[in-house]
Amino acid sequence: MYPVLLKIGPVTIHTVSILHALGFVVGISWIMKHSDEYMLEKEKVYDFSLVIIVFSIIGARIFSILFDGELAYFLKHPIEMLKVWNGGLTFYGGFLFAAVAGVIYVKKHDFDLPTFADLAAPALALGLAVGRLGCFASGDSFGRPTNSLWAVVFSDPHSVAPVGVPLHPTQLYSVVTNFLIFAYLFYLKRKQRYKGQLAFVFAILYGITRSIVEIFRNDPRGVYFGGIISTSQIISVIIVGATLVFYFIYRKEGKLESI
Repeated sequence: MYPVLLKIGPVTIHTVSILHALGFVVGISWIMKHSDEYMLEKEKVYDFSLVIIVFSIIGARIFSILFDGELAYFLKHPIEMLKVWNGGLTFYGGFLFAAVAGVIYVKKHDFDLPTFADLAAPALALGLAVGRLGCFASGDSFGRPTNSLWAVVFSDPHSVAPVGVPLHPTQLYSVVTNFLIFAYLFYLKRKQRYKGQLAFVFAILYGITRSIVEIFRNDPRGVYFGGIISTSQIISVIIVGATLVFYFIYRKEGKLESI
């Protein structure tokens, strides 16, 4: 693939950085475009988006440093921790940090949390799909060796993935699953029955599909019990379980506000 998009003297522009940035732009564009449908002020929504971006990058970087098997390297080269443009971002770290920051922001400004969550859910799925194309370009989040017909072989020496080995295109699996989640949320949006529904559905579908894709991945990302389960799968189980618990509690207490 193409890990390096452009190199001008000492300046190197990595493809993954451009596509990750594009993922943020696409997600924010969705949020801004549809904010009126949820009766939200565009200025406040834009501020909310900036908060989410900042904390998602911070969280994604911290989780990558802690759980992707490179902690010893970063402790020896601490300045490298700041070079997020070189890749090394973990979605769930960004998601958890952004979620906490987003909830604090929404509560501080006395906004309706389920409404904001519904607005953000399709944007998140769409932005993730675009961002995973960056992972494919760099070879990050690469898959296990395979003889399947759809195997991909990375040849660029700058690729994060092993060169010359047929691998599962796990990055593209993530692209497809996130686009499908976005498409379903887009369809569901027109038939939405209660506030928070899109957010609930996103959390469940993403947790399930991410866990499945993890089975085919082979990159350093934090695995336990002899490689049986990864950090992301553990978090996926927790998020899916918590989402279902919250849903049934809200339904039982009649807190699912109809639209």
